[in-house]
Amino acid sequence: MSATSVTMTPEARRLLSSTIRGLRERLLADLHDATESAYRLAVRARDAGLDEAHRARRARLEAWLDEQVRAQEEQLPAAKASKPSKKTAKKKASQKKPKRATEVRTREDFLRDAVKQAAYTLLNRLVILRLMEAANLRSPAVVTGGFESPSYRDFRQLAPDLVRQLEGVDDATEGYALLLQLVFEDLATELPGIYGSAGIADLIPTPASTLRHVVEALDEEGLSSCWTDDMTLGWIYQYWNDPERESLDDKLNAGGKVEPHEIASKTQMFTERYMVDWLLQNSLGPMWLATCKRHGWTPWCESDGTLAALEERRQGWRAKRESGDVELTALMPLQSDMEQRWAYYVRQPLPDDAVEQAPESIREVKILDPAVGSGHFLVAAFDLLFALYREEAAHRGEQDHDRWSARVVVERILEDNLHGIDLDPRAVQIAAAALWIKARQVAPDAEPRHLNLVASNLRLGGLPDDDPALVELRN
Repeated sequence: MSATSVTMTPEARRLLSSTIRGLRERLLADLHDATESAYRLAVRARDAGLDEAHRARRARLEAWLDEQVRAQEEQLPAAKASKPSKKTAKKKASQKKPKRATEVRTREDFLRDAVKQAAYTLLNRLVILRLMEAANLRSPAVVTGGFESPSYRDFRQLAPDLVRQLEGVDDATEGYALLLQLVFEDLATELPGIYGSAGIADLIPTPASTLRHVVEALDEEGLSSCWTDDMTLGWIYQYWNDPERESLDDKLNAGGKVEPHEIASKTQMFTERYMVDWLLQNSLGPMWLATCKRHGWTPWCESDGTLAALEERRQGWRAKRESGDVELTALMPLQSDMEQRWAYYVRQPLPDDAVEQAPESIREVKILDPAVGSGHFLVAAFDLLFALYREEAAHRGEQDHDRWSARVVVERILEDNLHGIDLDPRAVQIAAAALWIKARQVAPDAEPRHLNLVASNLRLGGLPDDDPALVELRN
């Protein structure tokens, strides 16, 4: 197994940024217009001329909007019941009216929240399925190749009557949307937070032309290197939030303030992979070296000369930078998985107390990311932990023991070693999917009982308390 899966080219990253920003704009506009059109929200329900199914769905949507408005009103500061004296009233009238402490959001604002949730859910489902297909975790492909994909061709051949029937009821996707829905329902058994019920977002319709546009955009040839990169979900999360964060920056620069429902978008920032590796290798790395010293083991990174070789090559690389032979920002090429795992480690002496307090086993290590985001810290930690499990098994002479098998090790890492918390429930969903994909690539038969990922249930805007996004994998 490769220590890292970093395949995205700079050109692909730039294209991914523009693609996601463009898809965000298209999805938010199209889904909002489709919702207004499907339910005729500008007209009273009794005059809208809707069929029974659309009347029921509109009623659910409006009930949700009413609930959001009521919840907001309950949280606003209550006005004093006592009537002020004439003198006090006159004094207050002469003063400049202060700004309301909390922004009052309208039904339209909450409707846009529901649309945004639906848009992001659809994009995530398609992206994660595309990543699974690239990792050979799902076949035949349905997103890869889009409306020319093997799965869709098979579907049309195996169920021609159904396709004709769908065409007869004005299904402009000619069965592709149904095929996707069947795939999503199947995946919901293992990834319920992504592919299960999306709450109020399930009421937001997706036009056929919009679905086709998104699928074809994700199948762009220039993005091919993105679908085998561990960091792709994190970059997409960043690019999706960029317009909102930029808008908030403008608001702050104009003297405004961040509202509670805006906190998650404002504080989200993707950490580059080299930063993640530096932090992990200089925290988990010394801990592992201390454990080895405690047991009298010689770490593989020392016995095979990796640390010494890296230091020597770094000196040569610095000289090339100073002479202008390489760009100042160019990263030194790495020659093995072992080098990738220790590339950023800063050699330092191990204090005696670090050795005394070192974990007995890598099994005892607990890693918590308190702002887990898309989970890329935990994904990178997974790779490093898996390698260290294998090394410990060899040091103990237990390589063939069942408790060190790939399946058991993967389950142990997910159930006991890795933990994450985030304000944004969408981020927790993504982190769960990223870890699930990584785990299945290493051990296809792994079945962890739970993941230690929690969305802090702080009611930060728009989502009801019972929305599944708020309890993602809280087993």
